[in-house]
Amino acid sequence: MAIWNKSTQAYLQGNKTLFEAFMLADKDGNLINSFGVASNVPIAAGDVAGWSNIHKFGRNPNVGNIPETIWMHGGLYSYLDVGSDSTVYAYSASSDDGPGNDGAHTITVQGLDNNFNLIEETITVNGAASTASFLRVYRAFVATSGALKTNDGNILISTAAAGGGTVLADIGVIGTGTTTGLGQTQLALYTIPAGKTGYLTTWNVGVAPMNNAVTVTLLARELDGDAPFRSKDIIDTVGGYTTQNYSIPLRFPEKTDIEVRGAGDTGSVISSSFDIILVDNPT
Repeated sequence: MAIWNKSTQAYLQGNKTLFEAFMLADKDGNLINSFGVASNVPIAAGDVAGWSNIHKFGRNPNVGNIPETIWMHGGLYSYLDVGSDSTVYAYSASSDDGPGNDGAHTITVQGLDNNFNLIEETITVNGAASTASFLRVYRAFVATSGALKTNDGNILISTAAAGGGTVLADIGVIGTGTTTGLGQTQLALYTIPAGKTGYLTTWNVGVAPMNNAVTVTLLARELDGDAPFRSKDIIDTVGGYTTQNYSIPLRFPEKTDIEVRGAGDTGSVISSSFDIILVDNPT
């Protein structure tokens, strides 16, 4: 890149220093503002070739002093081993869920296959298993329903019928008596698909009641033999809401499992979300 010397009004001669200019353009070649939130709008719109994004969020309504994954089902999340991918079922104990009833009829399951490629399938509540085999499930939502327009009971996405086997996701409800179905999983976890690199830009944690003290950890595990989960960041807080914005995003290679866990005063409610920009790896 040529360098202009303002004082001499001439190009600098004999300079051997190399400079690189980086510009982000959409799929039509239009330059994009690369600063601030506005720079991410074209990514969300799908206008930047090879770039995409995912927003993950989860909630655990009853955390105690033993660490739990931030998801509605509670306890620590169990991952399937590579090579142990499985078909999945959608199960609800509520008589209002299932075809012909007022609750959820079908569920769309999103995840990764045994090669960590993206897959998606819509299955029937209390019906047959999926035709696809899932190694990871990172989201499920009510696709069709009756008059309630959502789920009436907790819906388990698991590797065996009637909620048996390993529970990979659940669509919960809030409230007692008259329940309110959430319509979608609350999973504060994600796995980077094959062929992509993830750049985590923001991590949020919310805690209730206000006087409850908790410790919330952001963990990651690369697919490398028996590599364990490692903490990538940690938040200690007493109630309220905390946001971590990473001016230099946290980088995660393909096939990395990312998970949020929390522990604290008995009966704590912890919610968490994070945003990842996914960039296609060079071919």
